Amino acid sequence: MVETLESSICPSKLKELIDNTISKLNADCTSLLGRNFGISKPNIEISTLGNLIESNDRNYFLIKSELEESYHGNICTILQLKDAIKIGSILLGSNDAEIKVKLEKEDLDEDCTDGVTEFSGQFSGIIDSVFRNKLSKPVHIKLSSCTTINKDNASDILQDSLSDEYLHLSSLLLIKGFDTGQYNMFFPIESVDEFFGETIHEKTTNVLITDNSVADVRKIKKYLINTPFKVICSTNAKETFTILQKEKIHLILLELNLPLQNGIEICKSIKKTPYTRGIPLVMISGKPTQEAVIESLQAGARDFLVKPFNKEQLLKKINKFKVKEKPATLF
Repeated sequence: MVETLESSICPSKLKELIDNTISKLNADCTSLLGRNFGISKPNIEISTLGNLIESNDRNYFLIKSELEESYHGNICTILQLKDAIKIGSILLGSNDAEIKVKLEKEDLDEDCTDGVTEFSGQFSGIIDSVFRNKLSKPVHIKLSSCTTINKDNASDILQDSLSDEYLHLSSLLLIKGFDTGQYNMFFPIESVDEFFGETIHEKTTNVLITDNSVADVRKIKKYLINTPFKVICSTNAKETFTILQKEKIHLILLELNLPLQNGIEICKSIKKTPYTRGIPLVMISGKPTQEAVIESLQAGARDFLVKPFNKEQLLKKINKFKVKEKPATLF
């Protein structure tokens, strides 16, 4: 489902970063190409790469820029293939008549590919310069890959990220002398919190994740970015009870197989403690035995979730525990 930011919160610092990035791209790409280059004010929604690429028969050009140092993830810029041909041909010094012949054939030849590849590296560098000035932690953005892409090869190129949620910026792309094109930029949705500590969705339900797997916790946090669930993390029983004493927790996701004290033992302790016994708890584990599932439920777990799971499976288990949302503030 695509959710526009008209129905959720658009963080002010994110909006400023987007505005500055587009302004810088317009100025620097105009200088790079030697003719007016303009990205219009974008429509912003929460969507997936698959929603754009797999919904039609168009050919696109993907510029994948990688976040490094203090941040992780990829910024994906997707141009219509015809717009990539325009850019590559302009950099090669082709005249407008020659470019229009290539556009009719939708021909991204080897020389043109070299031109748009050079542009892609410069493009990633422009984004890098904006982010370095606007983010509080060190960041480096570099070109990871660039290639033609369509619905037939998208799953091979993007793999699991094809269905990940992103902030999708969709705009018109104007290059002087040619018909208006389309510009799409996809920001990793988790970057909103990582960049500025802001949220897209009003958070009403505090969920405590007790799991010593950094990768699993990161995945759950990513799944819950655009939801009412605010994630708080712990890795063991001691940290869990410290958090339970300090924070108002509405739901606990507890890994079964933890060192020192396993999930069942922690669950029993939670259910024996007056101020925590009423908190719903969902046990999580990879390849649990039937005995472990039964024992978890007997210890007080409300449900059991088997790893690996996707976002839909997670939300199906925990949505019934969310606190009623407050009305969202629109930007």
